[in-house]
Amino acid sequence: MNAAVFYGPNNIRLEQVRVENLPANNILLETLACSVCSYDVRTFRNGSFKVSPPVILGHEICAKTVNDIESEKISIKSGTRVSIYPVIPCLCCWYCHNKLYNLCSNLKEIGSTLNGGFASYISVPKMLLDIGGLVPVLDGVSDEEASLIEPLACCINGINQIKGSSFESAIILGDGPIGVMQSMLLKKYFPKTWVVVCGKVQHRLDSARKAGADMTYLINEETQKEENLERLKASGGEQHSPNLVFVSNNNPASLGMAAKLANKGGKIVIFSGIKRQDNTQGTKSLIDIDANFIHYSQVSIHGSFSSNPENLYEAMGLVQRKEIDLKALVTSTYPLVKINTALQTAESFKGLKSVITKF
Repeated sequence: MNAAVFYGPNNIRLEQVRVENLPANNILLETLACSVCSYDVRTFRNGSFKVSPPVILGHEICAKTVNDIESEKISIKSGTRVSIYPVIPCLCCWYCHNKLYNLCSNLKEIGSTLNGGFASYISVPKMLLDIGGLVPVLDGVSDEEASLIEPLACCINGINQIKGSSFESAIILGDGPIGVMQSMLLKKYFPKTWVVVCGKVQHRLDSARKAGADMTYLINEETQKEENLERLKASGGEQHSPNLVFVSNNNPASLGMAAKLANKGGKIVIFSGIKRQDNTQGTKSLIDIDANFIHYSQVSIHGSFSSNPENLYEAMGLVQRKEIDLKALVTSTYPLVKINTALQTAESFKGLKSVITKF
């Protein structure tokens, strides 16, 4: 098969890889589309503690079954399109026993620890079928949209961290595809909430506004001043009501900004992995958030990582019913032979989503 194999930072090679001797408990799928995630870009440039090269990256995948497959819970016929849940849980730990597969103590991940979707075929453990991790693509959902079901599911998991909460305004720090998806979901599940998307790329902010955000905010040296952030906090109405702040980019400075934007009784959701910084001692550290601020303002901080299979099913339904529009997020498609161009496009913030569609 054709594959883009990652060998280390700035080293991804197009190769012919033999598909043979698959484990008896694995399922072979033919890749139809694989979207480029910012994680793929960061790994390509800098490597990742999760990744031991050589490995095939790519975890936002639409594929089709090569053979009929079945388990006790589900049967899928040959040729069926599926979106793939990229978490491979151990099924032995407390979290797995409680179906919190994304928190598995021993998890593996497609496109990180296991070969991913930047190849014409992908092999996944059959246990993925048993936990509902192969989600049939519904009629009317394109291959490109189906490759974005996984990141949309992650956004749904993030929204679930704050469901049942009361707030009148929400601020999303991040103008990439994730920030746009989050704004769409907030407007669906919290329709009366004033949603602001903040970022540094104007055309992405324009896309967020078209997708339903009530306001966008261009972050620069001037707009980050205290008095301007105070005005941003008040943009949704009552300045002192509890609000929601999503950290949806990997810049450590966003943690400090989130603290400045959160009201008393507010909630901060750290959705993205945050880059670590070198301090003067040469060790890695994150920017601190004042514990007294958390205490006296009664602010809650939530983490959100990956998703679970039911989130993918929910995402698929939202897209099929056209309640969430993913088509507008796909701004460029490439054949696998242009994988370097696709990564560079994503890295340079051109458009929103680059998708590999020809293998």
